[in-house]
Parts: sequence; structure tokens; C-alpha cells
Amino acid sequence: MGPFSAMSADGSEAQDRFAHLGINTARPLILRCKTVLLGASTTGKTSIAHVFQGGAQNFPKNYNMTVGVDFMVKRVNIPETNVIVEMYVVDCGGFPICQDMMKPHWESANAVMLVYDVSNTESFLSLGGWYEQIKKVRADTAITGVVIASKMDLAERPGTVTEEQGKRLSTERGLEFFEVCAHRGSVDAPFHFLAEVFYQKYSDRKGELEKLR
Repeated sequence: MGPFSAMSADGSEAQDRFAHLGINTARPLILRCKTVLLGASTTGKTSIAHVFQGGAQNFPKNYNMTVGVDFMVKRVNIPETNVIVEMYVVDCGGFPICQDMMKPHWESANAVMLVYDVSNTESFLSLGGWYEQIKKVRADTAITGVVIASKMDLAERPGTVTEEQGKRLSTERGLEFFEVCAHRGSVDAPFHFLAEVFYQKYSDRKGELEKLR
């Protein structure tokens, strides 16, 4: 999968027929954004992915630990455009033994989500190691991504990771910070953010190429 994968259809005849009516009949442009979810096991990565794909009713009732990788896809509409970003989500298991299997996905990813459990300090502290691993694999390639504080329904427990700690880690690594709760069905914001960033990068690159013509 290249930096920008897209599918489009002409639709020019329909556009000409209805243009005088002010009706936008352009067929959607579909961009594909490969996004990897990284973090320690039991941080809620799989629940986040499932709820993003199918809503709160998709929250797993039984816990099944991801070994290796799992995949799912959901389309995100970019407001005020005819563009759809197809979020191709790669849920990576949190075991070090699986990392050789996951690295090809890290190399080809368009975006990264670093996930920790707010009620588990160790999962938060491990994010630095995950970030360094993906940075090493990607060499000089810029990392577009977010840090996700998961399981916000547990945020009132004693000894949880604070919002300030999460934001500080994100800022230090040039990433955006989001708080989510799969149990409550609140997970869409970071995915929509990454979809819009991906679309903007595509638009910028397209503009640069058009100037060279």
C-alpha cells in the first residue's frame, strides 16, 4: 500500500447534466489510510477498533487477547467534500513475541495510534518503548499519529494516569492526544482526526504535483 491509495470514477456525463441545477453528482473519491494500533496487551485496542467499526453494540462482551494482528475497515466521510477515507485498521497484539509479524505493517502504515489504559500506569510507561520501536522501523519517515487514553470510565480510580501526563507525552513526540471509552461507545474522534489529516496530506501532495505540470 503506497503513501496515498485512491479509487475514483469520472461521472462527467452526470455532472454536465445536472450542473445547472447546482447538484453535486460527482462520484466519491476513496482514499485508503492504513492505521496501526499499538500498545501493551489489555489496553483496549481491540475494543476500540470493534466499536469504531460497528458502534457501541460491537463492544466485546468477552475478552479475547489479540495474538498477532487483526484487521477491520470502516469508511469516514470528509465533511464538505466528495471524499471518503477508508480507514484500514490493523490491531496489533501487545506481546513482544509478535513484533516480527507486525513490523511490515508498521513500515507501510499511514498513521499510528499509541494506546494506553488510564488505570494501568505500566501500559502508559510502555508507550515510550512502542514509539521508539516504530520510529526505528520507519527510519526517517515522519510519523503521523495520536496517543489514546483508553478506558476513561475507569479514570476516577486512585492512581490513574492523569490527562496532563498523557498530553505531555503526546506533545513531546509531536502527536495529538485523545481520550476514549469503548464501553460507552466514544471512540470515533481520533479516527476522524487521522482521516482528515490523511485527506489534507493527499490534497497538499496533489497540489504540488499539479504545479509541476
